[in-house]
Amino acid sequence: MDAQEAKRRKLEAKMGGGPPPSFPSAVPVPARKEPQPSQPKAPPPATAAEEADPFVCDANDAVSFRLVNTAADMATAEPFEPEFTHQVFREDETIFGYKELRIDIFQSAHLFKTYVKVRFAEKVKSTLNPADDVIEALRAHFGEEMMTDEKTFLSTLEADKDARVPAGGGDVVAVADATGVGDDVKAVDVIRAFRLSDAAVYPWHARFEPLILFFIDGASAVDSEDDNWTLLCATRHVYTSDAERDAIVSGASDGNHGWSTAAFATIYEFFQYPDKKRARLSQIVVAPPFQRQGLGSALLSATRALATKRSFVDVTVEDPTPQLQRLRDVGDVRALWSLPSVAAAVRAAAVAASKLSREDVEKEKAPLCVALQCPTSVKNEARDVLKLCAPQLARCWEALLFLFAKKSGAPEDSPAAAAFTELVVRRLRRQHCADAQRDAGAKRVYHSDVALFASGGNEHLAAEKAFVMTKAKKGRAGGQAPDLEEGEDKQDPAEVLAEYFHETMSNLAWLASAAKI
Repeated sequence: MDAQEAKRRKLEAKMGGGPPPSFPSAVPVPARKEPQPSQPKAPPPATAAEEADPFVCDANDAVSFRLVNTAADMATAEPFEPEFTHQVFREDETIFGYKELRIDIFQSAHLFKTYVKVRFAEKVKSTLNPADDVIEALRAHFGEEMMTDEKTFLSTLEADKDARVPAGGGDVVAVADATGVGDDVKAVDVIRAFRLSDAAVYPWHARFEPLILFFIDGASAVDSEDDNWTLLCATRHVYTSDAERDAIVSGASDGNHGWSTAAFATIYEFFQYPDKKRARLSQIVVAPPFQRQGLGSALLSATRALATKRSFVDVTVEDPTPQLQRLRDVGDVRALWSLPSVAAAVRAAAVAASKLSREDVEKEKAPLCVALQCPTSVKNEARDVLKLCAPQLARCWEALLFLFAKKSGAPEDSPAAAAFTELVVRRLRRQHCADAQRDAGAKRVYHSDVALFASGGNEHLAAEKAFVMTKAKKGRAGGQAPDLEEGEDKQDPAEVLAEYFHETMSNLAWLASAAKI
């Protein structure tokens, strides 16, 4: 198992998980190809050059972060390590040229001003193959303000000890009592919305945005000068009295005991014809000291609240990680179930499916899944009240049906189970195997990975890919459009569908334990 796969499994483990459930069905699902066991290969012996050159270290082990408020915190703050370093250092996540390298990155917990301390036992002296410039590699992302002198950093901490949340505290979107802070500490989390292009906000964001490079694979920075970007930031404030808490929530004060930037998310506003807007959640990061304390879910809920306040059509998420998608599923499933009309619709669908007979399955009458289709009224309410986009609603509707069946003790080999399998398979086929369902008539569409539109000020269209359409000439025999050659390594659509089906069922099994209804 390579390093990237190990990291992926480590991240999955943080979110919990479970094996895919047994869900027999009369509806045929493509069989997934199981990997054949093979003899593990012994690692190759170290080369003479590797044995002779110990000046290579693992960047993930060498780097550590600390969030501090005072000089005393520099010795006592709990360190945390990055998940990824290939976006900052070498692609194989190594640093060359040092023995026993340590890179300590200290950041002020509220404004995220950065100090880097580099230590090592020995540095390579070669001029032909010099040591990697660690400071410049970090400065390229943390900016010219990054400090390398400890006294300067300590002076900065002292000067900023009474600093307020930038831009007058922004617009408060949500407030909640903090969890995980200890029995003898009281703190409140305030989620605020800012325009990222605000002159007081984007320097602050630019200082903590580099965290994404260390914790999100394939991360990229956003254009802070674009007025369509909104920053959601969760700040944590310690307080000792109700009056102090009230002052924090109202914005009159940030508290008398310091505050911290605990988590953030960035949201882009897209125009939707003719006069609407929709929101796309781009980045969401919870600083490691504040993880597993509900802040990720709180940011997702705050995104929905902001979308409602600004009358957006719906909310989408840009390339969510499996962990974020699971978090999103849990919150959206619970929110949907809390709507009485949706809960009633789920029960009605379950009753309709329970009336299906084995004869219906054997004779393959009208699609079985018709009984389980999401009603238009639910689609409208989910969009208008919860700002769920259509693909996310489809996932959540399936989850509610699955959870309700589990709660009701429905048999897994019934016609209703077959209808549910068909519902899932049809959605996955539309979503992931559309290329295999091309019109075989006069026109055919071939999708491309080329982003033709992301230039000339249209960088926000990077996700929009090109496509090629072929059309039969008049009089062409059979009226069939010509085929284009495709790569020989293109995966069998049936295998793709099977993989996605098993992944979906595994996620539903996890949801059954995580989102109680």
